[in-house]
Amino acid sequence: MRRRLFGLVCALALFVGLLPVPALALEGVYVALGDSIADGYGLAEDEQAFPELVAAERGYELKTVASSEGLTSADLLAQLSDKNVAAQVASADVITITVGGNDLMGALYDYLAAQLGGSLTAEEIEEMLTGAGGEIELGGSNPVVALVMGKLADFPTSEQAASAIKTLGTNLAGMVQAIKAANPDVTIVITNQYNPYGHLDATVVAAVVSAFDQGVKTLNAALQGLATPAGVPVADVYALFDASEAAPCNAWVQGTRANLDFHPNALGHKLIAQAVEAQLPEPEPTPDPEPDPTPDPDPTPDPEPDPTPDPEPGPNWTEVALEVAGAEPGATVTVDMDGTTEVPAAALAALAGRDVTVRLEMGAGVAWEIDGADVPKNAELSDIDLGIELNTTGIPSNLVDLVSGTLGSLQATLSHDGAFGFDVTLSVSLDKALAGTFANAYSYDEVKQGLRFEGAATVGADGSARLTIDHASQWLVALDTKSHALPFGDAFEGEWYSEAVRWAWLSGTMGGYADSSGLFGTDEALTRSQMAAVLYNLAGKPEVPIVSMPGDCDPSEWYARAVTWSLAVGVFNGYDDGSGFGPENGLTREQAACVLKNAAGLLGLDTSARADLSAYPDAGDVSDWATNSLSWAVGSGVLNGVDVGDGVRELQPGRACTRAEMAALLMNLAARG
Repeated sequence: MRRRLFGLVCALALFVGLLPVPALALEGVYVALGDSIADGYGLAEDEQAFPELVAAERGYELKTVASSEGLTSADLLAQLSDKNVAAQVASADVITITVGGNDLMGALYDYLAAQLGGSLTAEEIEEMLTGAGGEIELGGSNPVVALVMGKLADFPTSEQAASAIKTLGTNLAGMVQAIKAANPDVTIVITNQYNPYGHLDATVVAAVVSAFDQGVKTLNAALQGLATPAGVPVADVYALFDASEAAPCNAWVQGTRANLDFHPNALGHKLIAQAVEAQLPEPEPTPDPEPDPTPDPDPTPDPEPDPTPDPEPGPNWTEVALEVAGAEPGATVTVDMDGTTEVPAAALAALAGRDVTVRLEMGAGVAWEIDGADVPKNAELSDIDLGIELNTTGIPSNLVDLVSGTLGSLQATLSHDGAFGFDVTLSVSLDKALAGTFANAYSYDEVKQGLRFEGAATVGADGSARLTIDHASQWLVALDTKSHALPFGDAFEGEWYSEAVRWAWLSGTMGGYADSSGLFGTDEALTRSQMAAVLYNLAGKPEVPIVSMPGDCDPSEWYARAVTWSLAVGVFNGYDDGSGFGPENGLTREQAACVLKNAAGLLGLDTSARADLSAYPDAGDVSDWATNSLSWAVGSGVLNGVDVGDGVRELQPGRACTRAEMAALLMNLAARG
């Protein structure tokens, strides 16, 4: 869905680019980090690189930190430590990162050198393929070139390509973490890689086109897998280049002569600029001019106030009590609250135990309904304040993001303190277009700092939702096409795992078993292959070619793509003793801590937190290789230990992690991001 939406955005960007609209007048500093592409290598003097185009269109002050000297992701990461570069990053409003092409090309030259048995060095192969002036002979007159071209097909699945992509992911994660640490509010956009030879249709370069397309797709999958969980948008340059009818790069083929220059031409830079702009925030509207402070001459004096006092606002509760007392069973008494919010205890006492409903109209499409049968008779009742403020923002955004529905959400803050003592129904007018969808209600626990699902209601034909609640707090209503009630036969409401399993299911991170059992497997051990699939889901299921796998993994199994991805980006590394991946082995709790720490690092999260594990009675059972990761998991609040009673919590490091536990660990990690 996200990819289709982005494709529409790109199409709109191309269409708008043809219209003679004035440049946006914005203020801000734009820092372009990257390699020779950001530096505009290969363009004529009168042609602009994509950072210049973006800056001109958006009205930014441009500061380019780029190099045409084969800059890699490692080089760019090191540049961020330079005090001048760090100062520019700290002052930026927008930062683009364009890097990765040289990582991939370096891996290609190393791969070809290895395939040729060391008869040529990587540097010699690079010189041979670029040639004098960039032109080379692809025909039989250059048998070495022909031999090299024949070795290209297996490059995307090679050890060199996998290593380069893993290194790129690690370095990009370091860049994002360093940039966010120096400038938390900056907008970061990463550009993905294009196939520089995709527009070449000559048979003589078919192997080059195919190999690069597969390699670039693998690299882009790794980029997307890093960027999506970190909340960093990716400008889809690949899609625009692929859709372009004209050649967006400098490469060409004429007979058996070719130039394999992979840099974009002026059109290519325009396409990159459009892809970047599609990911930038919308400009702020121009504020209205300040009103003229000059007073009107000789203003007319205000009339004298009426000495007759206005009547007290609000309903006449004595009349309400009498109307309730005389109402027929099943009747509803409607009360206009007239701007007030408090219901006196005497009115509640008159309603208690009766088959009568009082509807309290609060205005602005909000009403409360109290069924007398729910109000306990002879109980000590007190005044209740039914004041409600809609569209508040008191619930932390990271928690809101965990449960927000596909149709948005609404926050509400209730004035009453604590429990009502009985159920009340809140009716809120939303939109008739939402009829048939679900309003999912969550209450916010300020002490535990968490959300608790309270129930779901179907939005009526009139666009109103009716939610039954029993206490006042801050509430979140998540609007969705489905109810958020747990759908699994072995996952129950009100349990320690309920909210974690709900989040895992709603986010698509974890689901039930693929069979027809309808079970989540809350108490079942999570296998290592299942964990790889979970993280693959969390990364957005990037398209990854299935490459060579550990010997104990079957490329035809359901987990093959997830395991390939997890090894490529480095969240899994396999067993240290070389025995393989262990796809069907249970993932222990200490292994889970290691995997999650790797994932947190790739997401660009701060992984510096540490805890003293000696507070746990079974700390001595932790393996040496897992101590650092488990200390991070506890110190960051991702893992909290297992309650075994009498206030004692254990790490239980060697026990297989259950599926419910993993849902909780992942939700804790997601909440931190």
